[in-house]
Amino acid sequence: MTAANSTATFTGGNYRGFQLAYNAGSVYNTIIHVPQVPLPSIATYNYDFGVRLRDAPQVDEDHFIGRDHEREQLEAWLTPCPGRQNIVALYGMAGIGKTQLGIHMIRRSGSRYSSVYWLNAKDENTLKAGLAVLAMEVIGISASSTLTDAHKEEQLVQEARQWLSQQDNDRWLIVYDNYDNPRLPGIDSATGYDIRAYFPSRAQGSILITTRSPRLAFAKQLPLKKLKDVEQSLAILATRSGRKVDEDNSAERLARRLDGLPLALATAGVYLSQSADSFDEYFKLYDGSWNELSQYSSGPVDYEQRTLYSTWNVSFQEVQNQDPAAAELLKLIAYLDNQDLWYGLFYEDVSNAPAWWIEVLKSRARFNRAMSTLHNYSLLESDVGSPSTA
Repeated sequence: MTAANSTATFTGGNYRGFQLAYNAGSVYNTIIHVPQVPLPSIATYNYDFGVRLRDAPQVDEDHFIGRDHEREQLEAWLTPCPGRQNIVALYGMAGIGKTQLGIHMIRRSGSRYSSVYWLNAKDENTLKAGLAVLAMEVIGISASSTLTDAHKEEQLVQEARQWLSQQDNDRWLIVYDNYDNPRLPGIDSATGYDIRAYFPSRAQGSILITTRSPRLAFAKQLPLKKLKDVEQSLAILATRSGRKVDEDNSAERLARRLDGLPLALATAGVYLSQSADSFDEYFKLYDGSWNELSQYSSGPVDYEQRTLYSTWNVSFQEVQNQDPAAAELLKLIAYLDNQDLWYGLFYEDVSNAPAWWIEVLKSRARFNRAMSTLHNYSLLESDVGSPSTA
């Protein structure tokens, strides 16, 4: 796919004639002509920019349900502290509500920070573009919200890191959202990268990373799991659908079937808000016509209109790329309906089993590797002392 380029002109001040090519989607090739104009000196930096959520998903506070314990833990771990850097990784499966919780926390406690910036870290190029925009804002260059800069990008990225590293600028919060493709041992990914290359050089400020990976050992890790309280699931269905759930017994049946997954609950609510179907009819569609439902349902706006199917399919495709046998094992786990599994349960006579089964079960170490691959994308949980349990 080729993205069309456009141009944006910046006028006024010393930056008249600043020309960039940009597009509204992914950046491929851009051209920039920057006049030889000195950047502001460090002494002129402003450190107070308030909350800047720029391209973050629009989360309606009325739609946010539960997660009080996790929010309080984030607030405690990310409390500004001079001379110390806070790094927290909020991890969990796709669609569990990591981004939404981060934004909710910022809206409640963002005033504690001198500046709050949200950056999309889904891939290295997107993160660089976000840091370039941050640099232009703190320098004082007016820029479109969709502006990106490839040719002089490194200069701007380093300028952003320099601003974050100033001795008097230690009360900021940066959110690196969607860091789902980390460069880690044992993960073979051509697009994976180490996010620490884009941290400030001085160990200060507060950093929140949202990710599917539970392996970011350089950060305090906070897992985000399924909602356990069915009342919270019912509340999501009610707010998203605009319907009363206490007058319909099938609403609780549907809430339990969706198993505390916020994206699944929100998607169901959005569907029902646009349909005359009852909770019971949606339940039957979900169980009996999953492919059609996933094809014709639209996701919630605060999940960037992603559906449960499209979100999980990204994780599944990445597992397939890493370990095809692990992807087949995931299908079997799904068929067995979320039950506890371990190596000894599978290892019987495998002489007539499919090739992938024989491959996974040829040793406990191989089985554990497959399970670890699924765990890397938060597709299963491992009990302490039972590393092969799903």
